[in-house]
Amino acid sequence: MTKFSHLCKCLTFVAIAVVLLMSLRPSVSAGGMAHMDKILHFGAYAVLSGLARLGWPRLWGGWIFLGFAVLGAGIEIAQHTMNLGRTGSLADAAANIAGAAVALIIFYLFWTRYQR
Repeated sequence: MTKFSHLCKCLTFVAIAVVLLMSLRPSVSAGGMAHMDKILHFGAYAVLSGLARLGWPRLWGGWIFLGFAVLGAGIEIAQHTMNLGRTGSLADAAANIAGAAVALIIFYLFWTRYQR
């Protein structure tokens, strides 16, 4: 394994911790642009999947997708059930899953093309 993959593995775990912290802390008023939270959800899970793909390049991408899909859906369920002033959202879960999927698809299309 390269130092780069070790760095990406560490960054993946740091990013997961940040996503958990930001997702499960008590609600704060965000304001701002409409649907900005969906863009943030999409981006966060795209970054998580991208880092994981770089950290574990030999791991089948489906496992990475499944892991982050479960994480994203689980966080939305936790937000819905915990008394933190937050509500779970199917749209947020969909944005999480879409971000993970799009990042892995992009990696698949470009990574495999340049690995030959």
